[in-house]
Amino acid sequence: MALDIARRRFLTWLLTPPSEREPATQGLLADELGTTSYKLNKWKEEAEFLKEWEREYLRTVGNPEVKMKIMQALEQIASDPDDPKIVQAARAYFEIQGTVKPQGSIEVNVNTKPPSELSNEDLERLVAAKAQDELARRREAG
Repeated sequence: MALDIARRRFLTWLLTPPSEREPATQGLLADELGTTSYKLNKWKEEAEFLKEWEREYLRTVGNPEVKMKIMQALEQIASDPDDPKIVQAARAYFEIQGTVKPQGSIEVNVNTKPPSELSNEDLERLVAAKAQDELARRREAG
């Protein structure tokens, strides 16, 4: 069952970045739709509305192309020493960096030697790889 026109308009409004929303507030949107903010909040609780909201969100915001555009913008800000948001952009860039690359990995374990027989370089590589795996697991667990 498809959303009616008013619910579709509300959903589109919700999916728009807050700074770009027209009208600017939910109350003004409710007026435009001839309803109340209370009713709009109730729509947010409807199973069908929530399902469509999630589907649309994943289609737009979760799209890998969108993520790449965001990453490019963050990289540009994080690379500009004159930008006052350089630290925040760099932090955000590195926090989400792992979510842009294709999912899935290949794990190859060919270590048949006990750790005491590994060279220092091999041991460092092994520890670094395990640390990266653990960090990725924690990020996914959220």
